[in-house]
Amino acid sequence: MPDIGNYTNSTALILSEASKYFALLVFSVLAIRLWRRWTKIPTVDKLKNLPLACVVTFAAVAIGYFSMCHSLGKLYFHYGMNAFGEDRLLPALSLFETSSKYWNSADATGADGVCRLLLGRPDQGIQRIQNAKSMRKGRSTPFEEFYEGLYFFQAGERTNAVPLLKTAWENEMYRWSVTKLFAIMLLDEDRPADAADWMKPFMQVEVTEVDQAYIVASLKLADGKKAEASMILGKFPSEAEDQSLVGKVRFEKLRAQLGN
Repeated sequence: MPDIGNYTNSTALILSEASKYFALLVFSVLAIRLWRRWTKIPTVDKLKNLPLACVVTFAAVAIGYFSMCHSLGKLYFHYGMNAFGEDRLLPALSLFETSSKYWNSADATGADGVCRLLLGRPDQGIQRIQNAKSMRKGRSTPFEEFYEGLYFFQAGERTNAVPLLKTAWENEMYRWSVTKLFAIMLLDEDRPADAADWMKPFMQVEVTEVDQAYIVASLKLADGKKAEASMILGKFPSEAEDQSLVGKVRFEKLRAQLGN
């Protein structure tokens, strides 16, 4: 099935870029025609027609400059998001910084902040995310909300994490990750029944991720199914735990409860 969201975004981007450069073309052609006409008119009329030719030329130059800056800002932002998706945070941060130099957009500023959060620079990261929010007049993107919520979750600041994650959960892209985070928090609070409710739509899905394995194994253990819990957890090497949402400490505690 075609991705309507991506199709709509791509179409909007193409139309936006085309409109900028069409305007540039119109003003450039008009400026050229005015200057050609200016060279052919009588000397007494040159001074009268000079301001119009100058204004149109200035407008063409301004449109060209800002169009190029805007396009380069979007291009570097696009490559920054690609690098971020590949977990190359330092190159992504550099690309977002370059994007902001060409065009200081809220999206590039917010993505810059997310990278700084994940690179262990929370003060800088939160400040840039707040700047991006101010640039949008108080609005954040699901991308920023999810990763800021994830940062607060990992820092143990759940009061700050929960509202951000709840908002991010409304976006389909982050729903699965947020569901897992809420299930982990409920398990931390020794509320396996509530965690099972959160995971209910996904309990019949094959366990393919280490975070999912932790949650399902914890729920199995709470149901007294220790052997099943051990089998599920044993599918994943301990090295995978280092990059998980769960964190090494929770895995160690669960393995101790299972006798592994």
